Amino acid sequence: MDHTLFPPSDHDHSRCENNLMAFAEHYCEGRGLRFTRLRQDVLRAVASSHKAIGAYQILDAFAEQGKKLAPISVYRSLDFLQEAGLIHRLESTNSFFACQRNFEDGKSCCSDEPLVFLICNECGTIGEMDGKPVAKTIRSFAEESGFAAEQSQIEISGLCRQCQAN
Repeated sequence: MDHTLFPPSDHDHSRCENNLMAFAEHYCEGRGLRFTRLRQDVLRAVASSHKAIGAYQILDAFAEQGKKLAPISVYRSLDFLQEAGLIHRLESTNSFFACQRNFEDGKSCCSDEPLVFLICNECGTIGEMDGKPVAKTIRSFAEESGFAAEQSQIEISGLCRQCQAN
């Protein structure tokens, strides 16, 4: 079990952001996907922390930089980034955060397996876990009820180790 789902408060986040941007560029190029400047800017905004951010927060951040964009432009970029597996959407808050697992094998972690997100209620940091250990149970319950699951993600809220210690 990986006990580093939540980065220490003093970690170098610029390294996380730069690694994701380099991965995203290589990933998109290898698949013939257009990684436009706007998509890069939106990804950088989403990746600016280990917390989720909403589309209008992104628009506000751009406005502070003097960039005036239509909401649809940001939403289209978010859709692209989500479909590419570079970001995830928290259903409970309609906000987005950078995929934390896409560096592991050079490909997107998004699959048919469920994803598990641990969301700290205090600091807002999100830990991302592999849902394979619970996939069989979820599939079994769905099949028993005659439900054809298309996508599953589990959002669990609570307190991270650091916030529990404070």
